[in-house]
Amino acid sequence: MPQYQHGMELIIVDYGSELAYQQELKNLTQEFTNLILHLLPVQAQLWQKTRAINIALKLCKTPYFMVVDMDMIFHPEFVTRASEMLSPTKAIFYQVGILTEEESARDVTFDTYAIKFKTNNEATGITIFPTDILKSINGFDEFYHGWGAEDTDVHVRLQNAGFEIYFYDEECLFLHQWHPKFYRSRESYEPYHSGLEKINHSYLALSRKLKRVNANQGNKWGSVPDNRAYEALSTPNHNIELKNTKSEVLGFCNLIAEDGLEGVIKITCATTKTVISLKGKVKKMLRKQKDQDLSMDAVNDLLLEGILKSCRNMPYQYVYDRASQKIVLRLNCSTSL
Repeated sequence: MPQYQHGMELIIVDYGSELAYQQELKNLTQEFTNLILHLLPVQAQLWQKTRAINIALKLCKTPYFMVVDMDMIFHPEFVTRASEMLSPTKAIFYQVGILTEEESARDVTFDTYAIKFKTNNEATGITIFPTDILKSINGFDEFYHGWGAEDTDVHVRLQNAGFEIYFYDEECLFLHQWHPKFYRSRESYEPYHSGLEKINHSYLALSRKLKRVNANQGNKWGSVPDNRAYEALSTPNHNIELKNTKSEVLGFCNLIAEDGLEGVIKITCATTKTVISLKGKVKKMLRKQKDQDLSMDAVNDLLLEGILKSCRNMPYQYVYDRASQKIVLRLNCSTSL
């Protein structure tokens, strides 16, 4: 770590990588001092970058707090140059050079890489914040899951609070390495909502119009998940089988929104083929009410929306096997962050 200077602190939050990878990361980081590592037991949950950042923010004791993704290559003089620009009332974010897959595979010096294109001020992911002002608006909004809009949201709220946001594009100090997006493939069991990025951006647009400043109102933020609460997911107290019908799925989503549920619930939903009787066909012809069968992709999106609205602070595990068209959700209702 040639740029790791006195007074700096590095916090790494691994939000649910495979256990074998987390162990490798733990072994690697033991070589370094002034480094805090959090390995969170949130495998099979929606990716929540905002909570990962907020956990680090709550631990931060330095006057400035920098958010950066693990897939970035730093300019060799970044720390020196960034230190000259720091201000207690200003957040600074940086232009990024995007590398192709072929270019990312090369092992060369920073200035030797061929950049495909550079980001503009709409890419807000790499930012140095004055720590106190970021904490004063309750950090990043933990509504945001998946990818998209969470970094712009925090910039907008800081501006609404009267602070300056400065875009540094005089030179490119970061390079983004190409990597596959396996989570979006049909082979992945990881939770993925097909419309979540659009929901995030709509949420941001409304937040901007309402000139919001503070996030996470009425909710804890930056809380570290309890390992024991996640271990309990392996021994459910209740087993529920849902049909892939609109009424059953929405009924369950409304149930988990209510207080007072206890224990660990295991929910299984799989495709069922409905055979319509002659009577059923007649009713359909007469336009009498009939329960609506949903595709498993539609069930997936509804269940994940239910988790986001009601259960995002509860320990849960969610697996969607697209090949077998089966969803298994485990939810610990007895505890929350």
